[in-house]
Amino acid sequence: MNAGGDDETLRLFVACDLPEETRRAVEAWQQTALGGHEGLRLNHALHITLAFLGKVAAVRVPELTEVLSQVLVRPCDVAVAEPVFLPVRGAKRAVALRLAALDGELARLQADMVAALAGAGLFEAGGRPWLPHLTVARFRRPGHPFSLQNVNIPQFCVVRAVLYSSLLERAGAVHTPLAVFPAS
Repeated sequence: MNAGGDDETLRLFVACDLPEETRRAVEAWQQTALGGHEGLRLNHALHITLAFLGKVAAVRVPELTEVLSQVLVRPCDVAVAEPVFLPVRGAKRAVALRLAALDGELARLQADMVAALAGAGLFEAGGRPWLPHLTVARFRRPGHPFSLQNVNIPQFCVVRAVLYSSLLERAGAVHTPLAVFPAS
């Protein structure tokens, strides 16, 4: 959503970071399960996307930060479930690990973030429901499902949300944190 009168836009999203121990466990699984698969690019910018805002005028970042700071972030217990290919229908473009929020707090946080952003005119909800997941790899060209190993990554706790800027580079996206919203 490009909103505002300034020419400079940023590609923005709101996400939850993974604890370092969880990041290392996911990266080990990526190497074992996906590392040798031709046509895949492993994703090392691991996070749980709560809302993808798209292109937003840079002058609106303080307003976004203010709106997001009003949303209560509580610690969220999360479990890694099975690997899936996305999108669910059609040619596959990504491999993801589906997430299960053990206490419902992650879904509440996502819904609250989206509602706050939409209420401020900073977000338009898409047509499909939110799927909590970690994108672990992307197909260089649309690909086909293949057999995936089970995932055995310990449960973890999300303790903050982050507003990120995302710059698309040839080697993959570069994410820069613009504001952090810790759990209270």
